[in-house]
Amino acid sequence: MAKITDPKKAARRARVIASDLTIYPDIQKKIAEGIKNDNLFEKIDGIWHEAVTHMRQYVDDDMLENTNVLEKAFIDIVFAKCGDIESEIW
Repeated sequence: MAKITDPKKAARRARVIASDLTIYPDIQKKIAEGIKNDNLFEKIDGIWHEAVTHMRQYVDDDMLENTNVLEKAFIDIVFAKCGDIESEIW
């Protein structure tokens, strides 16, 4: 199977992965705690690593190294749903 090289398709794959992070209650809890305590990336380190690994299976390595499609999708989808969480970071 050829890896994705089209930026739009890569962004779509990234949005699917980011959306998946928001549907599981245990991950939602970790995200909320991480935002509240300003240690989000420590809280979701294993989950983030899994998301990156998944992206590497489907998206061209050069595209992943030269773009921030997964990070952008994470911000657009995950953070967008967390604006009501009390936190000093916003």
